[in-house]
Amino acid sequence: MSVLNKINTIVNRGTISALITYAIIIRVLVFFGYYAITIFPDSEDYIFLAQKISELDLTNYSGKRTPGYPILLALLQNSKVALVFFQIILGIISTFLVYDISKRLNNNKIIGFWTAIFYTSFLHVLFYDFAILTEAFTNFLLLLSIWLITKYQLFEVKKNPIPYFLLSVISAWLYLTRPIFIYIPIGFAVFDIIKSFNTNIIDAFRRSVIVLCIPLLSYFIWNSHNQLTIGHFTNTQYFGINLAQTATPFFDKAPNDHALIRDIVVKHRDSVLQKNPRLLPMSVWLAHKELLEKTGLNEVELSNTLGQISKDLFKAHPDLYAKQVATSWLLFWGNQDSLKWEYNKISNNYFKYLATSFWLYFQQYLLVIINVLFLVFSAIKIFRFFKAPKQHFDTNLFIVCIVLSGSLAQALVAFGSNSRFCFPFFALIVYFVIYNIVKYKHVISSKN
Repeated sequence: MSVLNKINTIVNRGTISALITYAIIIRVLVFFGYYAITIFPDSEDYIFLAQKISELDLTNYSGKRTPGYPILLALLQNSKVALVFFQIILGIISTFLVYDISKRLNNNKIIGFWTAIFYTSFLHVLFYDFAILTEAFTNFLLLLSIWLITKYQLFEVKKNPIPYFLLSVISAWLYLTRPIFIYIPIGFAVFDIIKSFNTNIIDAFRRSVIVLCIPLLSYFIWNSHNQLTIGHFTNTQYFGINLAQTATPFFDKAPNDHALIRDIVVKHRDSVLQKNPRLLPMSVWLAHKELLEKTGLNEVELSNTLGQISKDLFKAHPDLYAKQVATSWLLFWGNQDSLKWEYNKISNNYFKYLATSFWLYFQQYLLVIINVLFLVFSAIKIFRFFKAPKQHFDTNLFIVCIVLSGSLAQALVAFGSNSRFCFPFFALIVYFVIYNIVKYKHVISSKN
């Protein structure tokens, strides 16, 4: 008996216990090695909104962030330490969710176990637990959504509305945490209706209404609140700046009507290109202070103006916009912004060396390989779906659609830290890659 078979035999006796134990141990090791809370500029916005929520006063709030993540912080008495510990717990639960999703879809708990172990061993997964950023919570909510769909087979005919209502609640909180994920419940509804078109479309429509109701209600309530406070029906006031980041490479083509804003942005863009091209997406942010001073606009007005200029540029130069979308889409699958930690905060030099080496020389390359394999297996899945729709219209196809739709959605509106957008999908990507590797291994073995 091989070593792996011996391990599998032991694991088979107590799969969940072994998995949870490993997930706890690896996080304890990171906790004592890192022993820090990661704070980024984005973190301050979440902390500020959490304080406003605690005071039950959103009057004159500038709409910089949606309230999903700050609500969590507010519920934890605005304690960053409590939030990190809670995220560590969510990380352990997320590991179990990966296991259970994989076990159910593979019908094999050993494969589920190794899929979850593989996922939770990645350093960027672990370090997000220690960051005051939305990624760890978003990852948990997305996994919880897929787990609910898988466990209760929500694409099948079900009379019990409770799981669909729970999915609606989770999807709403997911949207309020990361607005781009409003497409998840919409994607579920579209997928379910198409799948049931020739069988039970009325039931599918009813299920879809339940799933959509709370996320769409949350969308309209939050956007309406922003309409009242900042004068724009939008998820956040940063949306215009996000669009301007996407338009940055061709912002010089803005018309003379906006010469002042154009010239300031282009000046900072060109300076960045000379000194550090990797910071190109930050050009608008580097120009932000000067733009406020010289235009006389406030933050909301400036963001709205930048957004309008960018939309006009997209319409006038669709080829350049398409090129930029393609660039952002490719960056989504890369690893430039994947590891979110504060290197200088690490006092344990041994841990610092070990973690840095493991990431730089192994895991960051493995991450890209996994992403590439996902794209290959996704293309095969979609091709086979078109050849035999009934056979391949399943949860795996839904996962492929969700991940690919997310990669395209972020590319359409964001440029910068694109690989950070990929993180919430990482567990699903790992699952689908391992699922296909195991499947093709069995096919090859059966032929031999």
